[in-house]
Amino acid sequence: MPIYNHEKQESMKILHIRNIANVAYNLSIQQKDMGHQVVVLDIIKNYTSEKVDISLDLPMKYSKKDLFNRFKIISANLLQVVHDGDFDVFHLHDAGIFPKDIDIPIFFKRYGKVVVHWHGSKLRNHGRTFGSKFADAEIVSTPDLLEYAPDAIWIPNIIPWHGLSKINRNDDRIIIGHAPTNRVYKGTKYFLEAMDQLKKKYPNVECLLIENKPHKEAMQLLQTCDIVVDSVDVLGWYGVLTNEVQQMGIPCCTWIKPGLKPYLEEPSGIVNVTKDNLKQRLEELILDENLRKNLGGNGRKYVEKVHNNKVICEKLLTVYDRVI
Repeated sequence: MPIYNHEKQESMKILHIRNIANVAYNLSIQQKDMGHQVVVLDIIKNYTSEKVDISLDLPMKYSKKDLFNRFKIISANLLQVVHDGDFDVFHLHDAGIFPKDIDIPIFFKRYGKVVVHWHGSKLRNHGRTFGSKFADAEIVSTPDLLEYAPDAIWIPNIIPWHGLSKINRNDDRIIIGHAPTNRVYKGTKYFLEAMDQLKKKYPNVECLLIENKPHKEAMQLLQTCDIVVDSVDVLGWYGVLTNEVQQMGIPCCTWIKPGLKPYLEEPSGIVNVTKDNLKQRLEELILDENLRKNLGGNGRKYVEKVHNNKVICEKLLTVYDRVI
């Protein structure tokens, strides 16, 4: 893919819809630094989200009787934002808002170009929707999603440098953390089963399960960990959590599907685990401090290289430039 030359391109007006895993927020920071006018609109109340430009703070779960009022609120606010913004690009995270993403052809395409950015479960569970097929371009945040959207482009998530490091506690405890946003998708039951066995064998091992915490608080808790488990036997690729932990110099365990290993640049510092070997791999890390340090160092270098903010943002802007 040709690299975008932002010095030769006029400022673009970009609207991001949804802030899944803070990807839209993180992109907007870099895009604004590059001179573009960017707005992030989130729909639901999101405890893991950084502060976005506009949030409707609607509940994630709702009943059928609330459906009409919910769509009315979304429509009124969306119309106002779009009419006021005169956007060049609509960057739709996990596609549109309404059923079958019908809002892409009947609304968004009337006002600008549409880039659909797939992040996970919606595409895995339902495939490409009717409306998403009208997008001008599609990208995926993890390579496993290319199976469901083969014409999409994989652009790794942008990971801002948070400046946090592992806290050296100066004690004998080994704290193993896990911070699922969804227990099923993260294989939490396998993590808890392995931890029950390890805690019986090693009295100094502690389990830290982080759930329903604001992003900043979750990061502070993860700093206290010696090892972190991201996902086991479900998704097949690492998530944003892995990269945030890697920045801290902490080894992270997650499952990488065999077919996706060519996409993983080594040394990545990632410990590839399955439900069958999780206990064994964690035990190896518990017993070997040098191994933990080496993996942590490799992980930090991996994020700096593969998830470099500027390089990734330039790749994304090249996609925008191609469709405008």
